[in-house]
Amino acid sequence: MMYALTADISHIEEEDVFDAVSIEFDGFESVTFHKPGIDYQRERGAPEVIEFVGNLENAARLDHLFTAPRALLLISRRMVRVLESVGPFRHRLIPTVIYSERVKHLVRDRFTRQRTWYPVQDPTMKNEDFVILQLLEETDCLDRESTLVKGVPFHQSGAGLLGREKARPLVLRPPPGGFPPVFAVPELAFYCFTEAARQACEQAGLKGLWWRPQQ
Repeated sequence: MMYALTADISHIEEEDVFDAVSIEFDGFESVTFHKPGIDYQRERGAPEVIEFVGNLENAARLDHLFTAPRALLLISRRMVRVLESVGPFRHRLIPTVIYSERVKHLVRDRFTRQRTWYPVQDPTMKNEDFVILQLLEETDCLDRESTLVKGVPFHQSGAGLLGREKARPLVLRPPPGGFPPVFAVPELAFYCFTEAARQACEQAGLKGLWWRPQQ
């Protein structure tokens, strides 16, 4: 079984409430940190450290945060270590800092939604334990004949990128040596996680993860 991973939002009881909201920057709209072939900091102008305003209580107890305006793979460094313990995979870790909502008015301009000049010195007003996970290679493993989109083989469907649960079934051919714990497939708009990765995360007691079966 392969899984897509999204943040578990069962703790959020209101609409338009998130664990962390991005502090934007010039070119923000084109930065997803998803495509393995793109260095978003060098090629798209993303800053070295990606900043958010968020709920620090949630960040202290969760390992994957629900972000806006774009859903990013914002995970704890602890979760990275768990995935690395399952097996090797080529990746880049984008450092982040999450500022407390108590200083939102000081660090995020209300009109541009970009960072202000204000320095946050108080360590209790920020969390630097999360990173954005970006994979650095793709695994060409989609079975284009057996993977069906609305009952039609993928290669005949005219589909571009497939989102979560868009293929029934989604058939992936194991590469030599097997799948890494997390991998990117060129035709999929999400990263795939193996059963071994899911089990390792559950055994480690990680919180805030919603595993969505894809096969």
